[in-house]
Amino acid sequence: MSNVIIGCDNGVSGALAAISSHNGAFIDAIPMPIQKARKGNEINTLEVQFWPRCVSGGLDKIHCAILEEPGGSKSAKAATSMAGSFHALRTVLTLAGIRWHRITPQKWQREMMPGCNSGDTKPRALELAKRLWPDETFMATERSKVAHDGIVDAALLAEYARIKKL
Repeated sequence: MSNVIIGCDNGVSGALAAISSHNGAFIDAIPMPIQKARKGNEINTLEVQFWPRCVSGGLDKIHCAILEEPGGSKSAKAATSMAGSFHALRTVLTLAGIRWHRITPQKWQREMMPGCNSGDTKPRALELAKRLWPDETFMATERSKVAHDGIVDAALLAEYARIKKL
């Protein structure tokens, strides 16, 4: 197995995705592991810590991770949740010894989907992901009916890191 790039779509409704650093082959993806908190949900950092090891065959097989920065939240509560999620993910990656990069949603979307209007990012991202990985469904579960936006974004984040040679 070649080395793995992990894409992290930040937030409790985000996801983690792994692709090959060699050829961009889609390896695996999961919705963001979460757990109940006092007020709502939060990222389950223990599950996040173990998933990259499992999907890559060991931490030494992980080339890098790319983590989406918080931004564009519609409320103070959402902004606080996104910031907390970002710092939790950042800490897990750092403590695991995984080299990571941060990127704003605007930067990777502008480069991966040039000319895309801000309201069209979700459908355009799914369209691009289906072109890159035609055999993938991007579903959160086998019972899901629609692609999981977080899985799509996490996979595209990983592909961005691969083509930019981060």
